[in-house]
Amino acid sequence: MDEITSDQRIEGLRRMLVERRQAVQREIDESLAAYREGQNRMREESVPDTEDLSVQDSTAEQRISLMESRNRTRAQLDEALRRLDEGLYGICADCGEPIGEARLKALPFARRCVACQEQAEVLEQIERKEDREDI
Repeated sequence: MDEITSDQRIEGLRRMLVERRQAVQREIDESLAAYREGQNRMREESVPDTEDLSVQDSTAEQRISLMESRNRTRAQLDEALRRLDEGLYGICADCGEPIGEARLKALPFARRCVACQEQAEVLEQIERKEDREDI
């Protein structure tokens, strides 16, 4: 069996990241087109009543929230590609140890290994709890 070279692995990772980014970009483009179509339809239709406006506002908010989430994912994939170019992809930003292959397959833009991510989440929960107590 042939051994995979480092260059082949990097190109395989790059292909996977680029394909995932393209898929996310297509979702963003489709969501934007649907949003614009809905806005145009709303303008062209007769005057909507209060209930219609409420449903339209709710739907628009959901679409915007979904687009924002997809945009964050796209930015994370861009960051992962940058780290790949710099030779830092797959290295934990906190401890410097390699991030497990299973984690990278599940979350290709992961910046931390599982242990460091768990620690970061615990710290974030503590900070949120302290912020709520300050209110």
